Amino acid sequence: MKLELSSLVALFAALSSQHVVIAGSSSPRPFGVATRSPSSSTTPSYSCNTQTTILDIRGGAVHESTTLGDLESKIQSAALQNKLTIIDFTATWCGPCKMIAPVYKELSEEFHNAQFIKVDVDENPGAAQKFGVSAMPTFVFIKGGEVVDRLMGANADRLKELIQSWSL
Repeated sequence: MKLELSSLVALFAALSSQHVVIAGSSSPRPFGVATRSPSSSTTPSYSCNTQTTILDIRGGAVHESTTLGDLESKIQSAALQNKLTIIDFTATWCGPCKMIAPVYKELSEEFHNAQFIKVDVDENPGAAQKFGVSAMPTFVFIKGGEVVDRLMGANADRLKELIQSWSL
């Protein structure tokens, strides 16, 4: 049986995110590992909880990045796959950011050949500083690890145009 590398990576990602949760316990354990609390006299019941969905692996999801290192890792990964990365720099207090968020999510479901990332500038100020973000929302377009375009403001039509032009 011949499997492509991308299939193996997707399979590994899906399996590595599975956890076993013991009924009555809120702490997930790595897949296949379970413990019973000393006070429990009954046999524990097990359930499998998958935190990563197939859409998270294939695309069609907006990924959140809370650290600069995590963001850089996602950018490098997309560059190796020759994928466009779109970063939405946002803030919880920003009205236009809240308005464009559902549109950004819909675009992530439409363009599977691009990676969509959301960065809260209050949680990840280092990323905002690195990319020179001074207004929200700001969308930064990255291809091959390099910034190729940016859009400031909640302009849904222009956002879609830029994604279409850079995702080719």
